[in-house]
Amino acid sequence: MLRPLLIALAALFLAPAHALAGTFAVVGGTTIVYTGEVGEDKIAAFETTNAVRFTRFGGSSLGAPDQTCTLSPGGQSVVCPRNAATTVILNLDDGDDVASISPSLTVPVIFNGGGGNDGLFGGGGIDVFNAGPGNDNVVARDGRAESVDCGSGNDTAISDDGDTRTSCEQIEGDADLDGFRRPADCNDANPAIRPGATDIPDNGVDENCDGRDATNLDRDGDGVARPQDCDDGDPAIKPGAREVRGNDVDENCDTRIEPFPPLLGSISVRWSKAGAGTRNVRLVARKFLKGATIEVRCRGRGCPPRTFRRTVRRASENLHSMLGNRVIGRGARLEVRVTSASRIGRLLRFRFSKAGEPDVDFLCLPPGGGTRDC
Repeated sequence: MLRPLLIALAALFLAPAHALAGTFAVVGGTTIVYTGEVGEDKIAAFETTNAVRFTRFGGSSLGAPDQTCTLSPGGQSVVCPRNAATTVILNLDDGDDVASISPSLTVPVIFNGGGGNDGLFGGGGIDVFNAGPGNDNVVARDGRAESVDCGSGNDTAISDDGDTRTSCEQIEGDADLDGFRRPADCNDANPAIRPGATDIPDNGVDENCDGRDATNLDRDGDGVARPQDCDDGDPAIKPGAREVRGNDVDENCDTRIEPFPPLLGSISVRWSKAGAGTRNVRLVARKFLKGATIEVRCRGRGCPPRTFRRTVRRASENLHSMLGNRVIGRGARLEVRVTSASRIGRLLRFRFSKAGEPDVDFLCLPPGGGTRDC
């Protein structure tokens, strides 16, 4: 494979210069070769689906001597097949030449600038730059490790830190003048973004170029970092905080939500039949929390005219006097409520549907109002 390539290259280079100047050809089936001419060569290239298109801006027409590349009408563009091409060689010859390769072209390009003040702009492959004599400008900034030989003259190379540079008098690469060049500087258009800069947490920007945005593990400023702080958006929620009972929130981050405690105690009651109605014999509240409130409400025939209230002060509170010897008629309803702040209260609801022992419901009274089954 190497011998046919050498023969083809030799034939191409031995052809008369006037016949080949400014022409493109595919040599050996894998190498696209441009043979420049004395004077200014201004070439742009980009890759399409199955081809590489070269365009000349300014100067004489291009050529395609062996028809391996196709010349477009007007002679300013040449299309070469992309399918097997592994290299592009641009022999620009003398003159102030410009070659600009699109990042879309991933085939490696070898730039042979020749004499003159050349501008060589690399593409998307691993390119080789041989700028030659003259005051040349080479742009090889693409994040790939490439070879840049600026040749003699006062040359400028805008390249990556990983590039190999030879004879380049001016080495640029710090566009934002923050003291750092790409790729170490991950954003060379913003001097606030560079290695060593303060990375502002959680703003989606990697200011210090360490590959990630800093994370503020204590966004609510409560002195406890995540994950120990189970809600980093609320400074009132953190380990050691006071747990508020009954609010469905884990304030102290112990993974438990503290419900309201029940109000402990018992109510002893006894009834007797009194003709067509019912009379209370005993109604005693025992061992409820001191300070709790007891209410006795009655609606219907034989009920007291008002609601009775009492604050628990002793272990046994006799409530019978609230009813006395009254005979409560059928259809009446009597409730005994015992409540205390931040506790689940108790409710006994008696329904007198017949004379004698009434029906009774045992319910709970959560703080904030309402009733529910216990």
